[in-house]
Amino acid sequence: MLDPIYLQRGLDALCRAHAFDYFADGHRGGAIVSAYFFCREEAVEADACAQMAALIDAHWTSTPLCAPFADEAPIGNGTERIVEHVEHSLDHLRQAGHNVILPSLALKAFAQRPDLLTESRVSGLCKMIDAFTRMDDVPLHPASDLPSFANAAEASAYTLGELLASMRAFDGRGQGWSGHLLTYARALLDLRALGHDALAARAEHGFALYIDRIRMGPLDTDLSRPEHARRPAQPHQADYWHQRSQHGVSIGHLFKYPYGFYGLMRHVPDGPLSQACWGEAYRIF
Repeated sequence: MLDPIYLQRGLDALCRAHAFDYFADGHRGGAIVSAYFFCREEAVEADACAQMAALIDAHWTSTPLCAPFADEAPIGNGTERIVEHVEHSLDHLRQAGHNVILPSLALKAFAQRPDLLTESRVSGLCKMIDAFTRMDDVPLHPASDLPSFANAAEASAYTLGELLASMRAFDGRGQGWSGHLLTYARALLDLRALGHDALAARAEHGFALYIDRIRMGPLDTDLSRPEHARRPAQPHQADYWHQRSQHGVSIGHLFKYPYGFYGLMRHVPDGPLSQACWGEAYRIF
């Protein structure tokens, strides 16, 4: 497991991202929170967690982004304010769903550390949420076959089926759309698990638009990118992180995508779908 200090570091980064680069630094904060919960919730080898912590320390821990906030007393309406700002952003798909993905991680962190629900953090997080812009580059129509995420098993199976199609469609064009399909769906499940059912239900509209976008396949703006090589190990294993640590961490997808993938796979029984997903997951890992 990761030490609880990483949850605070990730949360502080999420709440400070607006002061630097709301999108890239929001990713970094979300990555640290994702790594923390990934190590806590999945059967992750101890050495794998240690290597994740070492990567976080090497790249982010000592930066101003992760600096601790000044001591403040927690406020009583912090969660409500965060939810309200997310609600105001749900009119359309915004930057691949990060207006839902990143706040859901913050809400999950705050649920574990309500003592950190301070005015400075809440205000900063709300500024990040408000910064996400609409994706109006192509006309989008919500997918009509989207199941309710109130049924975690059905929604997870649906998402993983779309994942396989997306990874194959975007072969050689980068797997960002595929990876964020996982983190977006995981966010909707997390909101339900946290008791934010109404917010999660409203957020499904943007996810349905996201499904429509990935079903279009690569557009001219999706540049050619080399595919990941197959690795014999998976992110819950130390060998994976030993190999992965030879490369950069960029803005943190290496932590966020496994958190999404494993969280969805937990709801799907072993069978053709799960086996196919494990067989092709190297594309996003």
